[in-house]
Amino acid sequence: MDNIEKVTKLLMYSGPSAIELIEKAVESDNQFTIATSDKLTILTIHSVMAYALKVTDVFTYNEQGHLIKQMLIMNGKEKIIFDKFKEASDILGNISKKKQLVS
Repeated sequence: MDNIEKVTKLLMYSGPSAIELIEKAVESDNQFTIATSDKLTILTIHSVMAYALKVTDVFTYNEQGHLIKQMLIMNGKEKIIFDKFKEASDILGNISKKKQLVS
């Protein structure tokens, strides 16, 4: 698969819907909150893992309901799990660097 195809698939990816994640949170008896701004919806799910470890998943959706970013917060540390636009930008940046090396 070439890089342009990877970027296309990445940008077309819609991810799990907020409804699906809310249903799973309810089934697991996890707390969740939903915040909306002009064009974004942010779903935050709080869960407790083994040894009373508190974990927070933050899912950001665009106007069309597509997942654009997922972040995990554990022990006060944030880790970006998925960032659609950063990943696409990185792939495109690598294409540009390869072209510079060739010329």
